[in-house]
Formats: sequence, structure tokens, C-alpha cells
Amino acid sequence: MKDMFKITFMILLVIIIYLYRDNITNYITDDILYKGSNKVLTYNEYFLNNDYIFVQNIDSSSVKNYQELLNIFYTTINSGDDSYSFYCKYNDCINDVSKLIEDNEIISDINNFVHPFNSFSTININVESTGRVTIKTKKVYNSEEINFITNYINDFIESNINNSMTDYDKIKVFHDFIINNTIYDENFNKETAKDPYTAYNLITTGKSICGGYSDIMSIYLNIIGIQNYKITSPNHVWNLIKLDNKWYHLDSTWDDPVASDGKQYLLHNFFLISTDELLKLDTVEHNFNKNIYKEAI
Repeated sequence: MKDMFKITFMILLVIIIYLYRDNITNYITDDILYKGSNKVLTYNEYFLNNDYIFVQNIDSSSVKNYQELLNIFYTTINSGDDSYSFYCKYNDCINDVSKLIEDNEIISDINNFVHPFNSFSTININVESTGRVTIKTKKVYNSEEINFITNYINDFIESNINNSMTDYDKIKVFHDFIINNTIYDENFNKETAKDPYTAYNLITTGKSICGGYSDIMSIYLNIIGIQNYKITSPNHVWNLIKLDNKWYHLDSTWDDPVASDGKQYLLHNFFLISTDELLKLDTVEHNFNKNIYKEAI
């Protein structure tokens, strides 16, 4: 009789463990293995409270599906926090993280949705067998560069922007100013150049490539309160801007052409245009992933 009771008890225990396996796993992971070790995500002044079709901000330390996995990467990078850990809570989560590590294109795309001052130059992702994932980032811009760029743009705003101007005019005057005071670095060499893709380098040297042009525009737009993000194709990057509840492309790099006659030109061919207009002008360098940058569709 006692043996029968033990067998019945064990069967019931196994059933209970199976039925509540997720709760038990969560308890062991959260309250025993990592109790008190998982810090709260902090948000700096450059955090953008913007949600997009592809990624949204999320308030959680665990992910239960692939969309939440993308969201936790976006939120972590967007927050400006240099290090954060979360827990995988669905079956294929570890495999999905591994795929993101192997092919970091999606994470690089997510980097385009955040403020340039919170964007990373390098990202390290550590996965533990328990399902804990730790993200560590190194920012593109240091504090000295941020202060320099911010003061530079604020000086421009004080001298050139007033309340009677429309958002369109505010964008155009800065677009023209940047092009008139910089040139595209056609001698750019990735191996020898020192940060030629940043807004800081563009300001201090008067030269850059598309990364510097798109960053300085994005930083300016964020300061004056116009929603935007960057779009990348395999070899190019430019801005997507929300104006009057519609999204438009702006490519100041291609509006600042390298001319064979050595003269400087200011164009508006790629200034606040629709996707249809953009692709009529160029379908190679501006061939972007429409499954990610969905606001442009």
C-alpha cells in the first residue's frame, strides 16, 4: 500500500512539474541562479520613445517570441545603456540569438532606428546555457564629441532658425548649410581613415562619407524634434524623415556630388522625396530592405 502511494505521489509530482515547467524554470533562473544580479535597464537623455513597424520599445527582462527578441535588442541599444542582460523564454530563442550573431545585418539595421549618440560601433553578445543573454556595446561617439556636435548644431539653430519657419524650411536650411560647408571624401580608405563616417569628423575636417552626412542630419532633426531614422543599403546610408505624418527620403550625400570639374554643387534631387521618386532616380545604391524599413513603403 505504501509503495502504491509513493508511485502515485511520484506520478502526480511529475505531472505537476510538467504542467508548471515554465514557471519552475523561470523561478530557478530568475530567483536562484541570477537573483539580484540582473540590473535594471537605464535610459539616457538620447533615448527615443519611438515605436516602428519592425521594432518597438519593450519593458521586460525576458523574451517570449522572436519579435520580443528584436524588441529587446532595439530597446537596449536605444536606451544608451552600455550593458544589459535578458532571458530567453521560448524554445528557439538561443538559436535565434546565435543567428543574429552570425549574420549581424539585422542588428546593424536596428542600430539605425536609434539616436546616433546611442548607436554602437561594436556590439558583443554573450549567450549562456541557462538562457541568459548579455549585450555590451561601445558607442560611436564619446562624451567630448557629443558635446562638440551638440554645441555646433545649437549655434547653427540660434543663428538660422526661428519660430516662423516651417519644419520643411528648417530641414532645408540645414541640408543646404551642410552641403555648402562640406565635401564628400572620395579618397576615403576604410583601413587608414580615422572615423571618417561620423558627424564629428564631418564637422572638424569638412569631409566625410555617407555615414557622417546621415548622422549629422539625424542629430539635428532630433534636436529640433522631427522624427527620423537612417536607412542602409549594402553600400550606402541616408535619412528617412517624418513630415506632416508622411515619410520622406533625404540623401544629403547624393545632393553633394563629386563633380569632375572640381566645382561644388548643391542639389535637391534627393531632398524629401517619396520612395517611388527615390527608386526612379536610383535603384542600385538605394535598394533597401523593405521588410525592415517599412515606414518608407
